Amino acid sequence: MENTKISIVVPIYNAEKYIDRCVSSILAQSYRNLEVLLMDDGSTDGTPAILDDFAKKDDRVRVIHKENTGHANSRNCGLLEATGEFITFMDCDDYMHPDFIDKMYGAICEDGSDMACCSFRYVDEEGKELDWTTPVLDRKAVSSADAQRDFLLTHNIEGFSWNKLVRRSIMMEQGLRYAEDQKAFVDMLLWYRFISFSGRVSYVADKLYDYYQMPGSVVHSIGDEKMGNFVTTTTNIRQQATENGLGREGEYYQTSRMLSQVYDQIRIDVKSGLKSGFLRKYGWEQLFGAPGKEVRKRIRSFSKEWEIMRGIKLLLIGLYLKK
Repeated sequence: MENTKISIVVPIYNAEKYIDRCVSSILAQSYRNLEVLLMDDGSTDGTPAILDDFAKKDDRVRVIHKENTGHANSRNCGLLEATGEFITFMDCDDYMHPDFIDKMYGAICEDGSDMACCSFRYVDEEGKELDWTTPVLDRKAVSSADAQRDFLLTHNIEGFSWNKLVRRSIMMEQGLRYAEDQKAFVDMLLWYRFISFSGRVSYVADKLYDYYQMPGSVVHSIGDEKMGNFVTTTTNIRQQATENGLGREGEYYQTSRMLSQVYDQIRIDVKSGLKSGFLRKYGWEQLFGAPGKEVRKRIRSFSKEWEIMRGIKLLLIGLYLKK
């Protein structure tokens, strides 16, 4: 199995406080045939020297120093530099469990699939697991159509980069790249599209990755640019789903994800004493692409289970959005 080279791309910017934990977790993988691409995105602290030291100690590590162009560009550059048959992307402040590659690639080999997805842990800066909802996956392989439905209708395949191992040739042949014109949510559409190009997708139940929530990132507001990026991303995913014959599921995805995003923003706004400027800033059509009456109609049509919980959220959202 270890005849197959696997590439791991890590975009990095000013990460001297935690990059050692990240890279050390990669080099400690039980699967040894790795290509580790550390993409230094113009760091101005001690990060470049730390990365160069890793490269001196382990010939699987390659450091690429580049101008600061953002994490999307760094991932795209890493994809082009990679030579492995399979590839995964890691965030520089996270931790990869020692059996991540073994179990993910093992599932791909067992199932003859193009992609593996695993569950993960949200953890605080001390490494303690947070009581947040994470994917609930059974160990199995599913068709592309079923994986798309899971992506659109559940939280079991999130649009994150770091809990996936994928066949690199599909990304290259289909021109799948991270959205460099966006500040946030650059990977959600890419992974939905990748799933649609896959033959089979493997699910791995284990929590194989720790996604660290640093101070200031556990609760954060969303500005105009990020909100615009979220609207663009969810709209594009809905359109792609419609083209794939899953228009109803795409509508559900766009509506439910925006509903959660706006509700979370309202909670943050309330905690800040209404100082964030979110109150009456956006209208229904700006965020949901439809008047409030139409959004309520959509939600009622999706599921009876939505009505009470979503009704309360919709009432609050209606009070906050522009009339």
